[in-house]
Amino acid sequence: MDTPLLILGLLLVASLAAFFTGVLPYPIGWIILTIAFIARLLFLVGR
Repeated sequence: MDTPLLILGLLLVASLAAFFTGVLPYPIGWIILTIAFIARLLFLVGR
């Protein structure tokens, strides 16, 4: 497993979990994290 991909995935899950449990009023950075996650996946597949 790729370490940056794992970190991005964990940050994305933590951000969305905090939003759905009511800790955060809105999902902070989920769009940016999702784009970075997909970009890293595409980079690894293309390599």
